[in-house]
Amino acid sequence: MSPAMRCLGGIIAVLCGLLAVGPTRAQVDSSPLRFSNAGLSVQAMFMERAPVATGIAAHAGWALTPAWDLRVGIRRDAVVQRDIRRAYGSRAEWADQRRFSVTPALAWRPFRSDGPLHQSFRVSVGPTLQIQRGEQVRRLGAIEGSMSLDRLTADSGRRGDNTYLDRSGATPLLLRTDNTNRTNVGVTAELQYGLTYEAVTVEALLTGRRMTGVDGATVGLGGRVSVAL
Repeated sequence: MSPAMRCLGGIIAVLCGLLAVGPTRAQVDSSPLRFSNAGLSVQAMFMERAPVATGIAAHAGWALTPAWDLRVGIRRDAVVQRDIRRAYGSRAEWADQRRFSVTPALAWRPFRSDGPLHQSFRVSVGPTLQIQRGEQVRRLGAIEGSMSLDRLTADSGRRGDNTYLDRSGATPLLLRTDNTNRTNVGVTAELQYGLTYEAVTVEALLTGRRMTGVDGATVGLGGRVSVAL
């Protein structure tokens, strides 16, 4: 099992454990109910067959009860690295992956501490619609001196959606890629630990996402800043 799948399994296990424990202090929280909030998040995203990507998202939330929120997030995860010579050393070093997603999620807060600076923990789960754009490596290698460009581009055995040629070194390198343009659906789960002072909340995030059309799971680590409106 891959590390990403083990991490996503851990998120699901924690979620199940929290739901088994049942509602706690959040049910008797007497603080005023915040009707809505909005914020931005940044994460390092670990995607399959790609270097670490950057995830940027905007979200808005509405408090249903003191313990439950409805949230909607729009995010972009992207990594672009087109250095063929770096990829020749390791295929994982070449990447072009851009993913835009929308996730409506139900968030549960099992506890929130008292005081002017209070801490809270949330778990959120929801369906995700993702539009994926990019390329993945099909064939990568050195070019023999006898191979002309016409022969390279006409060779059906080497064909791909896109072709890249690097002549910067003593040995020319050829890279062919296939497009990964598709629409995926799946589920996103998040663990959120936050500190709130007055209307501002700063949260640490652990995100796991499993999608159709994508091998394995995408895992993200980062933070979010939001403001109660």
